[in-house]
Amino acid sequence: MLATGLVGTVAAIVLLTAAFLSEGPKKGRLIAAVLCCALAVPGSALAFDRLQGPPSVSPAWSAPADQPAQTVAVAVWQDGETVVRVRADRFDAYRARTGESAWTLDAPPRKSVCAASPAVDGLAAVGYGSAPAPCDQLAAVDLRTGRELWRKDGVRPSAIELAGPATLVALDGEQLAAFGLRDGAPAWTAAPTAGCGFRALSASAARVVAVEYCATADPASGTGTTWLRAFAPTGAAQWRTNLGAENEPATAAVLAVDPPTVRLTERGNRGIDAVLSFAAVDGAPRATIPVSSADYELTSLQKLYASFRLRPVRPVAVVGDLLVAAAARPGELKSKFVVAHSLTDGSRAWERKVDGQVLAVTAAPDGPLVAVERGRNLDVVHRLAGADGRTVERTDLRKAFLYGTPWLGRTDDRYVFVQENGTTYSQPALGVPRH
Repeated sequence: MLATGLVGTVAAIVLLTAAFLSEGPKKGRLIAAVLCCALAVPGSALAFDRLQGPPSVSPAWSAPADQPAQTVAVAVWQDGETVVRVRADRFDAYRARTGESAWTLDAPPRKSVCAASPAVDGLAAVGYGSAPAPCDQLAAVDLRTGRELWRKDGVRPSAIELAGPATLVALDGEQLAAFGLRDGAPAWTAAPTAGCGFRALSASAARVVAVEYCATADPASGTGTTWLRAFAPTGAAQWRTNLGAENEPATAAVLAVDPPTVRLTERGNRGIDAVLSFAAVDGAPRATIPVSSADYELTSLQKLYASFRLRPVRPVAVVGDLLVAAAARPGELKSKFVVAHSLTDGSRAWERKVDGQVLAVTAAPDGPLVAVERGRNLDVVHRLAGADGRTVERTDLRKAFLYGTPWLGRTDDRYVFVQENGTTYSQPALGVPRH
């Protein structure tokens, strides 16, 4: 609003000067100048605000700071109007409209959350373990009541995904193991190829996708073959395709299942560092999108770091057949662009410069959501059109104090942000009215 005040002040000075320089009685000129100022100031403020965008809003609620202060969130779940912030020691559920506590659930005594699934139909699954040992328990949580549905020992889930609303799939040691989400009943298992091991996992109601690495006869050389394997939700093998890497992957993450999309970085120099997409039917290669190009670097992928280590949140999203990601010009530290690439052929579909630094990019059914930090305690959420990147809906936020890469969710009338670190200045969670 500082700029608005300056515009009004300048207009008032000009009109006041014109009134006193004109001919006529001094009293009449003074009255005319006052009236002009009265009209000019609100008029200029309205015009400038129209140019700036919609009026800003402040958070409707914010959650109290974490205790102890060093605690961080490891995952986030949303079930309609309920948002759950998952810490290693506890689950905190909030009502998105009011911020009121819906429920809390502590991890079992002397256990920590060490794996987490996504949420579907009010249910989610977690792994528990005693650090630094691997996970040794698997459990399911009802997100509407905050109760554990079941818990079983003897399962070592390093990753958990959901194959539809009824089945969870865990990377259990060396194999994939599926269980009923509501009752924990064993469903099926799938072993890796002999001499290989699974490295990453994702799933949907249509298929289960896993990255599989097969080392050469000399594992110490760090060379081998990396594959992408697909299974039906019943566990039946569908296809296996070579990702083209010759060295062991430093990073292998499945960004999406529909279409299968993998973020792959080889160890060593000059290896693959790209996003790869494949045909869902047979795994045939479709697109290769380099992380670094002549004019952009895809920021979240370049850093290889993501907030919320068990359910990583990066400023990148798969929206239909597009990869939408924050990007920076070479040599720039801040991501000031949003770039969309086709997952069909890798071509750039559109690019969009934003007024500030991109913090979050999230997929939504009606287009990507982008959160931007503009400085001076002002942030903006844009809902973009998937076809061309133009802003369809915009909400300006005051004093949200966002930083890093927050989780961004949406309800009918709220945006909800969840931060990995929840301190006095960076609230663990907050809700903002949508425009």
